[in-house]
Amino acid sequence: MAQQEENIMKSGSVINVRKLAALDIVFHGPRLILAEFTLGTVLCAILGLWSFLSPIYSPFMIIIGSFFLWVALNYVLLLFAKSIVKRKSAHQEMAFELAHEATSARKYALQTNSLLLVPLVLPQLAMYQEVHHRSHQGL
Repeated sequence: MAQQEENIMKSGSVINVRKLAALDIVFHGPRLILAEFTLGTVLCAILGLWSFLSPIYSPFMIIIGSFFLWVALNYVLLLFAKSIVKRKSAHQEMAFELAHEATSARKYALQTNSLLLVPLVLPQLAMYQEVHHRSHQGL
């Protein structure tokens, strides 16, 4: 059993961003996740833009504004969530992960917490995975 868990953790060693959105939808429901992702994107973008346009100009405000804009970009998950909810495919996309729930939950929890803190990693990973997926579909 330990060997099987290790193989699951190694297979696709980096989380799939689309499956991360599907995982949230499966466990928390589509309405809550769409609301969370939309609110997170909008609020972070507003705070980021406000800090740039604020009459109080300081390097600290620029850093804070950049941070909030980067976090808003991390909510690329919203695009995936909308697609998954529209197709009603959350359970289908997460079938393997739900069958191996304990191992997958550990993998996704560890990596998600790390990736969300690093600016622009999630959008870049999402673009790479989507391009890679589409190129393999065309073969």
